[in-house]
Formats: sequence, structure tokens, C-alpha cells
Amino acid sequence: MATGFRVSTNASAMKTYRAFSAAQSKLEQSIERLSSGLRINKSSDDTEGAATVTRLSNRVRGLQHARKNSKQSVDMLQTAESALNDIHGILARMRELSVQAASDNVNTNDRYTLNMEYQQLKAEVNRIAQATEYNEIKLINGSQKAVINATKAGVGIDSIVSAGHGGQEVVSGTYTFESSQPGSLKLINQNTGEAEIIDFTQPGAGEVKTHQFSNLGISITFNENFNPANLTDLSFDATTTGGVIQIGADDSDDSKLSYSIADATIKGLLIDRTAIDTLADAQSTINALDNAIDVINDDRSYIGSIQNRLEFSAINAASSVENLQASISTIRDVDYALEAMELAKYQILVQSGSAMMVQANQLSQTVLSLMQQ
Repeated sequence: MATGFRVSTNASAMKTYRAFSAAQSKLEQSIERLSSGLRINKSSDDTEGAATVTRLSNRVRGLQHARKNSKQSVDMLQTAESALNDIHGILARMRELSVQAASDNVNTNDRYTLNMEYQQLKAEVNRIAQATEYNEIKLINGSQKAVINATKAGVGIDSIVSAGHGGQEVVSGTYTFESSQPGSLKLINQNTGEAEIIDFTQPGAGEVKTHQFSNLGISITFNENFNPANLTDLSFDATTTGGVIQIGADDSDDSKLSYSIADATIKGLLIDRTAIDTLADAQSTINALDNAIDVINDDRSYIGSIQNRLEFSAINAASSVENLQASISTIRDVDYALEAMELAKYQILVQSGSAMMVQANQLSQTVLSLMQQ
């Protein structure tokens, strides 16, 4: 539309300036993208894309640290497994001494000598179990073993703990007792129906006896007040806890790995009261050591399985990070070829806009020709 011969308002110059300003803004944005390498430098560049990139970046950082957790946990478990291997060697020597002392061709003095070495080896087992740690975290002294939190244990029960190796599962629930026949005791998980019957001997006056329900993974210490003839209302509720490794980026069960490492102290292995200074003690000690060796072997196998799982967990986290970073790049990073083309286009528009501003400003000069004589 023609503007006529007006001086106060130069519509052509205003339109040219608007187009010039838009081209200049696009040119500055293009320069910023090419210099930063990013298509999104602020939220106004792409509000939805900026929000998506923020979410994905946070997840990447979480997965990167989850991968680090898995790698560090492998090292931690390797430390525990190495110590358990040393304890296994000591237990093997202790069993050898027990077998030697369990024969009638060994006299009392010989058994006394054998027992001295046996007790020193037993003390070393306990020392290793107490001293083994990773980053000031005790590993095999029972602090990393799943603990049974039992309530309403009842009269005659001193303690309820998890039995067997560290990885043995203890199913939470309400447990009750039954005396199915003389000399036996039955423990039942009322939630699942699982049950186990063991040979049971009533503790004498001042005695305590520990019995293991191996299949259920529970070890119970009874005292003289326990009465197998009166089990009415005698029950306990059990929930288990253990160590946790964060192997994912979320606060969910799928992002956590629960583990449990055996109590390798002499008390945890149930050999704290063993000795080989008599024939009877030496014979019974062989069975106790066999059980302790089984616990160590089972736990080493369990630790190995957890290590393998953590290796795959770390690989999965690394793969997820790679894919997420590729997605972030697609959304956020600039396409240099495309942006270079845009830069050239807006450089031309800015230059031509600048030239047209000169032409638009000169339109007003034509008014002077009307006043020339």
C-alpha cells in the first residue's frame, strides 16, 4: 500500500526495520547454536525439548552412579569372598586336627597339644571375621547378614536368627510350633504353609541349646523354660533385613539388590564352644566343622552369583546411559550442516535488510523535491 508523501511516519522504514530485527535475532540465535554446539541453549528455544532433556539428563546421572555402585559392590564382595576363602582353609586344618584327636591311639597329652593349636586357629577365624572390612564397613562379622526381627517369641526362647549361609532366604511371616511326636519339634510358617521338623532335645537346668531349621533358614536358641508339651500361643512374627545395593536410577524394588553375607565368626558358625581335648568332644567337633565348612562354601557360591549379577547390572546401566545420551543428543545438539545453511540465509537477510533500511529512509527525501524551485 502506498504511503504517499509523508515525513512524520515512514511506514516503509518501520516495516523494513521489523524484518531486519527478525533476521538479526535469527542470525544471533544461529551464531549462538554454532558456537555452543547446542540447538537448545535456553528453555524458550524449545520448551518441551528442554524439559525432556532435563529429565533424561537426571536419569543418565543416576544410572552412571548406579553403575559405579555395582562396580564398587563387586570389589566389596570380592573382599568378603577372599576372607571366607582364608577361613575355609583354617577350618579344613581344624577338621584335620579334630579327626586326629578323635582316635583312641592319641593320648591325653597329645589331645591337649592338638587342642592348643585348634583353639589358636579358632581365634584366628574369629579375628579374620571381625577384621575384614571394605571402606570401614564390616563384611563377615554378621553385620551384613540378613537379620530376623522377631516379635512375640515367647517363654523359653533366647534368640531367633537366620541360619545357614548369608544368602539363604528367610520368608517373612508368622511362625508357630507343633510337637508332632516325642523328641521332635515342628516349625510352621502360617503365611506360606512351609514347615520343617527337627530332632529336639529339651535343655536341662541352666542350659541353652541352639537348633537349626535349615530349610526355613532359621536358628533358634532355647533355654530350660521352653516346654514342648505346651506350645499354645507360642509364636513369633519374623521379617528379614539385609544389605542393599542401588543398581538403578529409581526408588523401586527393581532398582535395588538385596544381599546377605554369612556371619563367619565362630559364634555365627556355631563352633565357639567346640574343643578337641577329649575323645567325645573331638568326635562331635567333626560334625560341627562340617556344618561350618558347608556354610562357608555356600556363602562363597552365593557371593559369586551376586558378583555375576552385578556385572550384568553394570553392563545394563552402561547400555541405558548410551541410549539415553543418544536421545539427548538428538533433542539438544545442533545439526551443524543445517544450522550453517540457516546462518548463511540470515546473514544475507541482515545485509539486505540493512541496505533496504537506507533505501526506506531515503523515501522521505523525495518530499524535498516538491519544495524545490
